[in-house]
Amino acid sequence: MLKDVDVPREVMYALEKYQALTLKWNKTINLVSFSTEYQFWQRHILDSLQLVKYINDLNIHLVDIASGAGLPGIILSIAGVKNVTLIESDVRKSIFLLQASKISNNKINVINQRIEETKLDCDILTSRAFAQLEKIFICSENIHVRNKYLLSKGENCQKEIDIARKKWSFVYHMSDSITSNKSKILEISDVVRIV
Repeated sequence: MLKDVDVPREVMYALEKYQALTLKWNKTINLVSFSTEYQFWQRHILDSLQLVKYINDLNIHLVDIASGAGLPGIILSIAGVKNVTLIESDVRKSIFLLQASKISNNKINVINQRIEETKLDCDILTSRAFAQLEKIFICSENIHVRNKYLLSKGENCQKEIDIARKKWSFVYHMSDSITSNKSKILEISDVVRIV
């Protein structure tokens, strides 16, 4: 299942605890699509875990916007990122995130408010299954991203880049996802609004 990512035993144990907690809560609040529950490791754990190889230094501050079920933020924290902030406007999901954050041995801060209202500095900003690239840039304008945006995107990735380029200047690198031949990992830096 995790053949493409080397996972220590204690990390695997924590990921299993996270999976169990998420599936338990998913019965009452919509954290992940019910249709993906039977593929949880591939669709959610591994899809988030693969981002670790794009993070050169784990001793950073990572911000995960519209965190929802904590994907990828909690997974990256469990995998070793030292300081993670999860931003989630939904109160019930924020309560879940507080519970799930206890699984990680690293620092996790949960902020229950809209992304647009959040002023922060971070090294890396992540997002998964949230919005198109242009909306991500608009929502996160108050967050100073020192290093890069690290985003999991679907098959319309190039189209999103082309649309965003009409109003934003940025440098990007696109890589193939290991979990889906339609998905991409997008690294973006030097983001500046031009219009």
